[in-house]
Amino acid sequence: MDALRFSISWTRVLPTGRVSWGVSKDGVQFYNNLINELLENGMKTFVTLFHWDLPQTLEDEYGGFLSPKIV
Repeated sequence: MDALRFSISWTRVLPTGRVSWGVSKDGVQFYNNLINELLENGMKTFVTLFHWDLPQTLEDEYGGFLSPKIV
């Protein structure tokens, strides 16, 4: 195996769903460490955004994926 596809969890990086409300430095560092480790071991990385992951604050504010403001 020489490649790995993985998804970034929106809630791990943006726990509140908005950059203006704060970015999780621990979350960013987690993915930075993961990618660096994969690259150091000769792995190609393919990163996606986990599209069914929604921060609770946005679920509460907009009613989740049923809202046109989310989609």
